[in-house]
Amino acid sequence: MLPTLRQLQYLKLLAEHGSFSRAAEAAHVSQPALSAGVQELEKVLGSPVVERTRGAVQLTAVGAEAVKRAEDVLARTEDLVEAARNAGKPLCGRFRLGVIPTIAPFLLPATLPRLKDRHPALRLFLREDLTPRLVAQLKSGQLDAAVIALPYEAAGIDHARIGYDEILAAAPAGHPLALAETLAPAISRPRT
Repeated sequence: MLPTLRQLQYLKLLAEHGSFSRAAEAAHVSQPALSAGVQELEKVLGSPVVERTRGAVQLTAVGAEAVKRAEDVLARTEDLVEAARNAGKPLCGRFRLGVIPTIAPFLLPATLPRLKDRHPALRLFLREDLTPRLVAQLKSGQLDAAVIALPYEAAGIDHARIGYDEILAAAPAGHPLALAETLAPAISRPRT
């Protein structure tokens, strides 16, 4: 027998609120109903998940581990429901985007307002991090997409180019390089 989603939700709320009465209130059920759900979960797991003391609730080691796993299961279940509800509706629902710090300040301020105007049902969650961690989060399913600088070897991940960086050369006024309208990338240094 497996735990039910409701039992996992009760345990998560109990861990968050630290009290059966407050957890029951948050779950919109009676305290005896929540308590019975937690007791059933304990039977399924074969171990207590909480230590009941007067006025306080303490998670056991099994309970703490169960809460961590329950949070993951409940989040994935919410993803499933949201994906089903938004099937066929592009750019709708939750979208987790990772961006490298060197690009975020330039790309996001210009892009986000238009994105929000065009897709008001999109709930965008941003994570700024380095490329290796963003790629790892993509592979583990923690991100839906990431903006990184190429080239970067990331087997198993599809990519599309979204822009090109313009690189400018700066030189003092009157310098021979400043007089040229364009410069080749492999220009040789002038001899002095």
